[in-house]
Amino acid sequence: MKKIIVSLGLIGSLVAGNALANDKDILNTLNNLGVQSNGVKITSSPISGLKTVLTPQGIFYVSDDGKYVSQGPIYNVQNGNPENIANSIIADLVKSVIKDAIVYKAANEKYVITVFTDITCSYCKKLHDEADEYNKLGITIRYLAYPRQGLDNQVAKDMQSIWSSSDRRAALDNAYKGGRVVAANSMVPYVANHYQIGRQIGITGTPAIVLADGQLVSGYVPPAELKTMLDRRFGN
Repeated sequence: MKKIIVSLGLIGSLVAGNALANDKDILNTLNNLGVQSNGVKITSSPISGLKTVLTPQGIFYVSDDGKYVSQGPIYNVQNGNPENIANSIIADLVKSVIKDAIVYKAANEKYVITVFTDITCSYCKKLHDEADEYNKLGITIRYLAYPRQGLDNQVAKDMQSIWSSSDRRAALDNAYKGGRVVAANSMVPYVANHYQIGRQIGITGTPAIVLADGQLVSGYVPPAELKTMLDRRFGN
């Protein structure tokens, strides 16, 4: 599917639609563009005349009349600092699965970040190896699983076993040290749930860091640099 690009505040790609679109019309519109309809969630948006559509291929915005659709972030710039209007949605989606996170809590917690991670990702390993440094700076890390190659592979199975372990932290530490992952069974599809959320919010690689307000930061950020970023963003 060709990526649909939107400039700030403008809806850019014209598609056929009815005068007043309902959810079925919106799904048909996206299907015509090759967007998967499974797991789609349609909600309102902060912009009058637009609906927010969460899909396995990221976030889309569709006009109420069904004629216009855009993919990618739209920014509110009225306060001088560009802000992704989807941040609150992203934060809520992450909260829906955060009870399943593997947590490395800072003793003097100032900030909490959620990291979508893959045990075969070298920069995920680097971030994990420096978990103590993040913690010393007051940054708590909450891990969610995001196997980059999807769910039908050994990595996804290993990550499911880690999240199903009786000692998740020990299992994750062992995996990042190159240890063998001990198979564990669970009826709870931890990894599938995390992966679905990751795709809906537009994650395409790991590590992917979600801040407390829903801001998505792609890639590894060194501890001191992340601390500076958090101080600036949250005013501490």
